[in-house]
Amino acid sequence: MATMVCLTLLVPTHAQQRVIDFLLTHDAAQVEFSMHAVAARGPLVRMQLDEERVLGFASRTEVKLILPQPVCESLLPPLRALLAGCDGGFWITPVAHFEAFNERPTAACVL
Repeated sequence: MATMVCLTLLVPTHAQQRVIDFLLTHDAAQVEFSMHAVAARGPLVRMQLDEERVLGFASRTEVKLILPQPVCESLLPPLRALLAGCDGGFWITPVAHFEAFNERPTAACVL
């Protein structure tokens, strides 16, 4: 089995639909992703609006993809092209474990 990684994208909110459309056109069986709004600050974020500078953070969308490393590497060039000129960036981290809750039939889920 290929090594699994987490590709995290930090993109402007206006670009999130572009990213969703892109991801849905690729092999859905190999790409698990989630998306949510975040308050972002750091080297990947240019705070261009006065409101962002006053608040000290910018509204962005964080997209997390769990996928095999070779698939991740193949997605980077088209993602770079898709998001060229957009504020934001990405990072990749290893995934130690990736499993659904219902894959262990021997134990009941108790919250």
